[in-house]
Amino acid sequence: MENFIYTVLLFTGACRLCPCAGLQYHFVNESMTWTEAQSYCRGNYTDLATVEDTEDMMMMVDITVQQGYKGPVWIGLYYGDTWRWSIQDNNSYSHADTGFRNWSLGQPDNAVTPITTEIKEACVMINTVGSWNDDGCQKSYQTVCYQENNAGGIYVINSTGRNWTEAQIYCRQHYTDLAIIRNSEDNQNFTSQLTGNTWIGLHRDWVWSDQNSSTYRNWTAGRPLNNKASCAVADISQGGTWMDKDCGARFPFICYQDNLVLVRENKTWKEALMYCRQNHVDLVSVTSEKVQRWVRQKAADASTPYVWMGLRYSCTLNFWFWVSGDSTCYQSWSTGNGTGWCRDEGGRNTGAQQAGAEQKWVSLSEDTKLNFICIK
Repeated sequence: MENFIYTVLLFTGACRLCPCAGLQYHFVNESMTWTEAQSYCRGNYTDLATVEDTEDMMMMVDITVQQGYKGPVWIGLYYGDTWRWSIQDNNSYSHADTGFRNWSLGQPDNAVTPITTEIKEACVMINTVGSWNDDGCQKSYQTVCYQENNAGGIYVINSTGRNWTEAQIYCRQHYTDLAIIRNSEDNQNFTSQLTGNTWIGLHRDWVWSDQNSSTYRNWTAGRPLNNKASCAVADISQGGTWMDKDCGARFPFICYQDNLVLVRENKTWKEALMYCRQNHVDLVSVTSEKVQRWVRQKAADASTPYVWMGLRYSCTLNFWFWVSGDSTCYQSWSTGNGTGWCRDEGGRNTGAQQAGAEQKWVSLSEDTKLNFICIK
């Protein structure tokens, strides 16, 4: 255990080199058109590279330099009716454009002609000095893809008509469960993909299939009728509001894949770490505000006041680190915590997420027995 932890420390470096935004870049040393690059990235990773800030930009340039390549590379920015990222066309992922751009002087210079709106140079590549140029999408360059570490999961629609129970069984076998809708943002994200009535995970006494405690409801006016129709569908014709239907009716359905698992068993930090590695992947790492929101949602259902994360402190080297090797750029400490106070034998400390109150991080003794969150 200790050998592993301190090996991780050797690879924990400056923030700018780490995937703080929950994504990883991958350089592809193969010449492709922009469209070919997009297809390749979507087939093998998440999409063409999205760049949200200077930190992302520096990280991506570092990746290409490490591969010994100094030429132009495609990224995911292109011109449709405006400049947008390729990932924004993929409904499985929720991405807002931060507006970050790193254009070369005088760029973009030829994306659209003013009179005919004929697209001339509608795709973006990074040039040899790291700034951006618009260029012809038919040209061939190397590319940078990215893989999103989407800890919060995705929605997946299945268009095959099944009754509610059959849909539940299918989702549990292939994903996590029928869709759980926690808030209006969740509802908007998946109803934008629907074409008709679609089963969701709400049923019987209007509890969620996975026993999630979410109290959000979006019923159509006058619903539910509270008769034998005891399962819920999202009705796109009613603006994405919900209706109760007979559970035996056959509709398409929507599953969700949730990569975070709250384990409601009380274990010490080391026991929790071993459990996650034996049954899933690891204790969760929180590398961005987006991941933190997902962790807060999970922690709210815990049976203990705190939940373990994969956060550890080294008194010898005087810093916090994630045992997964992820960056500690992002932090969310509660007041009076995270200062490196070494209270455990051997000069160690461990980090946990508050289940309630302000839902921030605290430093605790590793022998405290808590629920914990794994990532899978």
